[in-house]
Amino acid sequence: MKVTLMVLMMAGAAQGFIGRRNRRIEFTTFADGRPDGGIRQSADVEDGLDSPGDIFVFDQKLLADDSCKTVIGRNAGYCIRTDPGKPDWSGTDHPTLPDDPENNWGQCTWTLTFYEGAGSGYEGTLQVSGRESDAGVSAVSIVGGTGDFKGAWGELLTNPEPQAAGGVLFRQVLEIRRN
Repeated sequence: MKVTLMVLMMAGAAQGFIGRRNRRIEFTTFADGRPDGGIRQSADVEDGLDSPGDIFVFDQKLLADDSCKTVIGRNAGYCIRTDPGKPDWSGTDHPTLPDDPENNWGQCTWTLTFYEGAGSGYEGTLQVSGRESDAGVSAVSIVGGTGDFKGAWGELLTNPEPQAAGGVLFRQVLEIRRN
C-alpha cells in the first residue's frame, strides 16, 4: 500500500522510523523541475548536443505530496548522460547515435535533504543512485542516509510529470528500510 508523506505526518508514523530496526516506510515527494523550482543546468562535452558523457546538475525544491505547496527540503545532484535517444525538452539531441529511440537515460546520483520543522516530520538526508530515464518510471537505489535516515536503504521510484506551464515535477515514491 502506497502511503503519502502527508498521511504519515498526520498519523504520527514519522517518529516510528527513528531509532527502530527493521522498519519500513513509504511516502511520496516531488522534486521541482519547473522554471522557478531551482537549478537544472547542463555541462556539455563540446558538441552542443545531448551526447554521452554530458553532465547536468540540479538543485531543486523538495516538495510534499500536498499538491506541491510545502517545501520540505532540497533535491540536489547530478546525472551523466549515457543514452541520448529520444528528442527531449532541450532540443539538443544527438542525431546520429544509435540508441534507445524511445527514451533518454542517465546515470544519476543525488541527495534528498529534509529540513527540520518544514512539515515532513523528518530531518536528515537520503542518498540515491541509479539509472534514470527522462520518461516513464525509473527505479533507483536508496544507498544511505543521515539523521532520521541513518542506516536507511531501499528504492526510490521516480517519474517525470511534464507541467502545462513549463518544466517538470518529478514524482518520487520512496520505500525506505532500515536494519
